[in-house]
Amino acid sequence: MLFKNPIILYGLFFLIVPIIVHLFQLRKFNKVSFTNVAFLQPLITTTRKSRLLKKWLILLARCAAVTCMVLAFAQPVVPESDATTQEKQTAIYLDNSYSMELKGKNGALYKNAATQLLEKLPADKVFTLFTNDNVFTNTNKQKITNELLSNNYSTQVLSFDQVQLKAASLLQNKNAAKEIILISDFQKNPGKPFPEPLQNVTRELVKVAPQEINNISIDTVFIMSQSGKNIKIQVELSANYKVGQPVTLSFENNTILIAKTSVLMENQSGTAHFEMEIDEPIDGKIFIDDNGISMDNELFISTPNKQKINVLSINGSDSNFLDRLYNGDEFEYISVAERDINYNLIKNQNIVILNELTDIPLSLSNELNKLTASGGYLVVIPAQNSSGYQHIGLGGLEYNGFSKKVTEINFNHPLFKGVFNKQVSNFQYPNVTSVLKTTNAIDPILKYDDGSSFLYKDNTTYFFTTSLNLENSNFQNSPLIVPVFYNMAVHALPISQLYYELDERNNIAVNTNQNGILSLANDSFEVIPRQQAFDSYVLIATGDELFKPGTYMVKIKEQKISKLSFNNKRQENKLVYYSTADLGKDLSESIDELLYKLTKEENVLSLWRYFVMGALFFLICELLILKFVK
Repeated sequence: MLFKNPIILYGLFFLIVPIIVHLFQLRKFNKVSFTNVAFLQPLITTTRKSRLLKKWLILLARCAAVTCMVLAFAQPVVPESDATTQEKQTAIYLDNSYSMELKGKNGALYKNAATQLLEKLPADKVFTLFTNDNVFTNTNKQKITNELLSNNYSTQVLSFDQVQLKAASLLQNKNAAKEIILISDFQKNPGKPFPEPLQNVTRELVKVAPQEINNISIDTVFIMSQSGKNIKIQVELSANYKVGQPVTLSFENNTILIAKTSVLMENQSGTAHFEMEIDEPIDGKIFIDDNGISMDNELFISTPNKQKINVLSINGSDSNFLDRLYNGDEFEYISVAERDINYNLIKNQNIVILNELTDIPLSLSNELNKLTASGGYLVVIPAQNSSGYQHIGLGGLEYNGFSKKVTEINFNHPLFKGVFNKQVSNFQYPNVTSVLKTTNAIDPILKYDDGSSFLYKDNTTYFFTTSLNLENSNFQNSPLIVPVFYNMAVHALPISQLYYELDERNNIAVNTNQNGILSLANDSFEVIPRQQAFDSYVLIATGDELFKPGTYMVKIKEQKISKLSFNNKRQENKLVYYSTADLGKDLSESIDELLYKLTKEENVLSLWRYFVMGALFFLICELLILKFVK
């Protein structure tokens, strides 16, 4: 026989109380004889013997009652096998991802599962419980009630492989039997089967299922086109069921509702557009009304403060084509001859164009290498009969004296993103009369008809393999020149996206020349992310330190620099689940069913009820002895 609460057995020391009482009742008295009561002597002897027997019976009844009560509180059990006597460690995973927000028979899946756990688990059960974003080690239900009921849904999502490995890492007792319990709706990981149980670890699954899985989601938002103050934003929506009615989509900017539109969902998807004229940077929210998962009903977007792109062209040849390309308001353009260059200008540029320089001295190449090392961009248009290019990564400037034609465009390259509606085959391609013999085409952008590179990129440097003057090439008259040189400059300025995803490693360039530590802040939260300062911008890295969707202010102390928006990942709104066959045999449909199963598997006979009955029996016996035994 074993005891769940063996420390209660110290209560057996209370048996000394009825014994002490009995000893006081057995005290001896002095005898005084009277001649006139001598005839009562036989009667007195008989009465004294019956009283002594009565006292011993009462003592035994009281001791037996106290013993039974102590043993009952110690909760004795009789194990039916050796396995039930082994120490057990239990880790419980309670899924608090956003899909657990859906309604089951008794309300939200997560809230109902947490409530059932707190109600059904034994009060003395010690376990480890973890969610996607919290861990409670060696606890019991009294300690975690408030935290568990107030725990919010998490943007972090653990795969079930990660869940099992995390559970195993929390169970450190090598001598104990290990058991993990997974409570989830078991959303399916596309292309992956449900993992097998870990070795030497017992696994139990509780699947909670929503009653309805209808959901409409805002999937993505991006700028379709922008010209001056006019901007066109495209919104993509999806649904996992056939939506009969148009979906109303609203757009707030700076907390003011500025536009609404309706989207007809065809084939469970829809597209909406917002066209507007905006003077200030966007600080907006696009949202719908939907009774499914709430995390994909809204999407925060923001644009940075406008900043001109600094472009410097150093010219050893005619620069009229560059002067025409960069005369727009979005550029701060400087054009200088190679003999007039001021090296102090270079460090403040976003992009520097070397236009057929006859010589690149070592002092200039050092400044250019510093620029590219700090994130700046460089465009190299080589000249014939030139020197010094080997210091900036382009060696062996020897030209072939025969012509080639550019015939291939890398449409997937970022330079051409949004330039072509489709891949063009009958394009007016340019010609060149001479090209470099050797090139290092790591990232080709435009190719000749023989497969060699006309333009390629190496890190932050763009290399042309020929000069672009009118005597050597007609590239200046080609339709390609505008998107190529324009997008080179646009990509040289680190541009923030409309939004970023939470729980992702995001590297974000914030355009600022000010010295100081950047912080991200919203109404109730402020954090200092990892950051690296360059000459014209600061590169910040965000990860799991941000957990709440919304638009965050980028600040240096109290000075506002820009805004960045972060949104929840959309992976939790797929609502495709593992089947019963996928999950295997260790599956329960409810927490009640699981706990009944575990109790049955323990195979122990609990005896505390019998000892309570024994205590009552001996108390009744004591009353009967006091009443009827003379």
